[in-house]
Amino acid sequence: MEKIRIFVDSSDELGGQQYKYIAEKSVEDLGLSGSIDSIDMLIRVEEPLFVIVIRYKEVTGKSTLGDASYIDSRKNGIRITLSSEIYLGDALKALWSKYGRDRVEQIGRLEIFVSGADPEEVKGIRLSEKGYDLESRINELATRIIPEGFRVRSSTKNKGMITIIASEDPIKEDWRALARRLEGDAHA
Repeated sequence: MEKIRIFVDSSDELGGQQYKYIAEKSVEDLGLSGSIDSIDMLIRVEEPLFVIVIRYKEVTGKSTLGDASYIDSRKNGIRITLSSEIYLGDALKALWSKYGRDRVEQIGRLEIFVSGADPEEVKGIRLSEKGYDLESRINELATRIIPEGFRVRSSTKNKGMITIIASEDPIKEDWRALARRLEGDAHA
């Protein structure tokens, strides 16, 4: 897994370490390691305030296996090398439905072997009907990380970056300033 820069500024050191771990595991669980550049969090338990800035690589959705991978012929089948981990789940589902689980084998983190398949036919297989929605996966990532009780939220999205301010209380203007400062640090 690529190493993602995760920075936590917390008034509770142990809690900050736990949120860093939650962020790492959530990125891994959602298969986003190739898409996330950095995650910055500001946690002030006494306020209560939680700010998260997620910087990511914007991806144009690939609709077919041919668009999302390199496909080469092998003895007894083909090897598919995906361009990103984000396509793995959809690729496996599409291949299983066409060829069955017994003919499809994941041989590496980004590699799949399909027994007795035609490369041209595989190139045209659709990954999913809706295409890849990175934004919804990023939002799910943020939701998994932000403390559950912090229901009052304000979010802003810029190109390749989402910032969410969360609290139990109404969002204060100085918190917005802290979030903007954290966004600036995220560029570093």
